[in-house]
Amino acid sequence: MTTALTSTPEAYQNIVIIGASIAGHETANHLVPNLPGTYRILLIDARGFAWWPITILRAVVVPGWEDKVSIPLTTERVFKKGSPHQVIAPNKVLQLKADSVILEKPFEGSTEIPFFRCVIATGASQELPTMPAWDDSEDQFVESLRRSQRDIERATKVVVIGGGAVGVEIAGEIASHHPNKKMTLIHKDYGLLQPTVPLAKSEPLKTISEKVIHSYSSPPTDPRLSLELQRICDELGIEVILSDRVIMPSSSPTTPISELSESQSELASELGSTSASALQKGKVAWDGSFGLQPQIVHLTLESGKTVEADYVYPGCGMRPNSQIVKNVDPGALDGGLIRVDKHLKVQSTSPDSIFASQVYAIGDVCSCPGLKIAHGALWGAQKTATNIMNEIKGKVLSEYSLGWLSGLSLPMGMNEGAGMITFGWLGTWVFGSKWTVRMRGKTSGTERHFVGRFKGEQEFEIKFDF
Repeated sequence: MTTALTSTPEAYQNIVIIGASIAGHETANHLVPNLPGTYRILLIDARGFAWWPITILRAVVVPGWEDKVSIPLTTERVFKKGSPHQVIAPNKVLQLKADSVILEKPFEGSTEIPFFRCVIATGASQELPTMPAWDDSEDQFVESLRRSQRDIERATKVVVIGGGAVGVEIAGEIASHHPNKKMTLIHKDYGLLQPTVPLAKSEPLKTISEKVIHSYSSPPTDPRLSLELQRICDELGIEVILSDRVIMPSSSPTTPISELSESQSELASELGSTSASALQKGKVAWDGSFGLQPQIVHLTLESGKTVEADYVYPGCGMRPNSQIVKNVDPGALDGGLIRVDKHLKVQSTSPDSIFASQVYAIGDVCSCPGLKIAHGALWGAQKTATNIMNEIKGKVLSEYSLGWLSGLSLPMGMNEGAGMITFGWLGTWVFGSKWTVRMRGKTSGTERHFVGRFKGEQEFEIKFDF
């Protein structure tokens, strides 16, 4: 069990965790009870607060939820009194070295922190308002959610681009809370989510030592789940347009597709070519901006159809936050994801890579198999903490596996939703609204899984009045 030492910082061997969301924070929680007193955890995050991605989309739409999705990040809230472990937030990691990280602001008199092991748990970014801006304070984040709620309230015709998990969930939240609005959901696949088996992005690559590294691809979702989500959309009055894509205007104020980074490929694939569209006289073309529009605009699809909107929501475009790895070793990336081996350690195709089994990557930022969901982040955190302890004790490392149970559930408002659970060789169970609501509860695990992961002396409470 960890004991505090009256020692100088140099006496500790640091375990640096970059990112204090689900994966990073849970790694720290699994390590704390077991670390010898000569080791300490340094949990670093660019923001001064943690936010809860499980209910963020409800907070974007429903007033009153904006103050239920964030908690200030401090050492006192994360670690027990007298612990040697520290939270370093808000602070950014500017550079990753072979055995140290460089911070934007000094910590203990220096911007460079040496480490015994490093865990990259930086997650993935999405278009606003699906997540807070990087430089937002907690107050600014809460106000941005209130602004989104007001903008959606003012809108009459909402278009959601992308029918993946984010797009389906936000469409459901808006349709449930604002049943009189015209809702349209546009998706490139033949069904919602990803029923089509993805093509391999690349052939297996080999490192200098001829180790085979396979490229990551997200597993397909069960077509029955796509049909169940379609049925719920029909019930909620959401028009779903499948096998089609929105054409991004060539004069778009957003980043042109030709200039998108490799890690932004999902957004690029959800949007069509940038060729100009021909509209009838008197119709105003969409300029490519997201959010509340100044008037009714028309989005042109690759099929030639046009869709009216005065609010456009980007329900696609997840971008792994892997820039710190790309800056030092592009060979350690698979597309935008950080390449990891069977132990979740970063590996590279570069012969002069700085990565030599001392850095892990977990959660949405890494290329481990499986869906990019909270369950995967939790499982990766537990496995990584176990392997760091194995390294300290000189034991054999444990291999990462998905386990025999995996799945996801998608709420579409408070009372609707669907999901699937795969029970290994037994097969996959697809379920509807009754089981989704029962499993998630009214608060989607906020008290247990968000507030509950803060184990420090300074307690925090999120109150619900239902």
